[in-house]
Amino acid sequence: MSIVSMLALWMLLSSNAPSVFAQHHGHVHRDVGGGSGAAPVVPSPTGRTAPNYGGRPVANNGRLQVHQTGHFTLKTDTDTNYALTLGNYLDSYHKQLRYALSQDFQITATIPPTSIILFERQADYQRYAQMNAPRLLNNGGYYDGGTHTIVTYRYNNSMQLYFHEVMHSVMGEIFGDHFFYRYTRPNWPIWFDEGLAEHYGSFSINNGLLKIGQKNPAKLAYLANAIRSGSLVSLENLLKSDSTRFSGSHMNVYYAASWGLVAFLLQDKEYARGMSAFLWRLRRNQDGISAFKDSFTRDLVTLDKRWRAWLLESSRPETTRHVLFDGTHIDDWTIHEGGNWVARDGIIEASGDPSYNYLIKSELPSEDFSLSMNVQVNSGTVGLILGNNFHGEYPYYYLIDLSHDKITLRRSYSPTEIVRLDSFSGGLPLDQWATVTVTVFGGRLLVSVNSVTVINAAEDRESYSLFGLYLYKATARFGQITLVTGAEAVAQVARDRTGSFGTRH
Repeated sequence: MSIVSMLALWMLLSSNAPSVFAQHHGHVHRDVGGGSGAAPVVPSPTGRTAPNYGGRPVANNGRLQVHQTGHFTLKTDTDTNYALTLGNYLDSYHKQLRYALSQDFQITATIPPTSIILFERQADYQRYAQMNAPRLLNNGGYYDGGTHTIVTYRYNNSMQLYFHEVMHSVMGEIFGDHFFYRYTRPNWPIWFDEGLAEHYGSFSINNGLLKIGQKNPAKLAYLANAIRSGSLVSLENLLKSDSTRFSGSHMNVYYAASWGLVAFLLQDKEYARGMSAFLWRLRRNQDGISAFKDSFTRDLVTLDKRWRAWLLESSRPETTRHVLFDGTHIDDWTIHEGGNWVARDGIIEASGDPSYNYLIKSELPSEDFSLSMNVQVNSGTVGLILGNNFHGEYPYYYLIDLSHDKITLRRSYSPTEIVRLDSFSGGLPLDQWATVTVTVFGGRLLVSVNSVTVINAAEDRESYSLFGLYLYKATARFGQITLVTGAEAVAQVARDRTGSFGTRH
């Protein structure tokens, strides 16, 4: 991978990758004269998806097709199948969100009619933002409170961002403030606004069914790493954080911590009872700090300790085997830098463009693991990525290149410092399926092909929570992607990966 490509990806991950780091979004307000500018720096319990609302766009606006769902107007230049799938997920989110808010806050939420302008690529989003919200040109998207419109782009953004922004429209209704002026008030709990948007935007999909308000593996990994490194913001500082903390170099920590605090309070029976009281006090303009203490506790030190303990406990994987691709969809993965990635007939069909293309997924952090998948390389070079969600650290640790004539292991320390650790001649025969397994155990990193070890190298990282695929001028197919975690389970996998293959370079 070239230095230019890695540098571009690092900049991308640092600013526009909600699945890896924090949501990056903005808010727009409309002035009385009609102009726009950035706001101050600022369900059903079963989780079933809504019925399909139709197979054709109902209108056309230039290059953007217009799809009308049950509750949203989706304007997009992305492919029709993706638009229809997203429309169903959005309607399911709408239904589940109303139910969740009635349970968590005892309110009947009004979700205003919302439009979503979704571009396929970042460049098209930026052209639109340059004309309508120039200060938000480099954000992952934004919510225009004046028109109840979310503007964003597909590549480089998780589906969570769409849900996040819809929740902001709900908060605008709750507080009677779609322009986010409340963010400028002293002690306004921005963590509450952003934490709720993150919490209800976190989702899982099983057998095509969306379920919201779920654990967020990327954020749990991020927060667990922050706790262990001593970089997690204190509860006291989070409660009084202003809007400047949700931009620039601070934002990843503060967005993740906001999600973590909301998720913690809602899952605890004692504190969950205080959520509706907290909201009630805020709607009556009580100071955010005093409202928090009156609703939950005045002992912030003890609460901080309980919060951190819960984050660490929640970051531990609950099972030893995780199916990363169930053969039906990749809606819980994130596409970076384009390429064509399609789930069809139990496999991921991937074709790249002249540059690098990535498909990324986050999981709960693991010290020892074994990542296995079936791979068919049709042309070019395919890669596997091992990394972590860790503030201030380059997220990609190891790159494993797979081509028809060579398998190479590289270590990434930064976008510009990439070191080749090991390589073997004798790659993956073109157009043939092979099972590739990467095992990290006991300070070693093993790569095997069809149960034969091809690389056995030392590794130097404490945990991993980010896994991905990439293409370089390649076409390929992937299937049966699984992750085994836990020392005992991985030890058995490692014992099965023996032998040698190829020639060391």
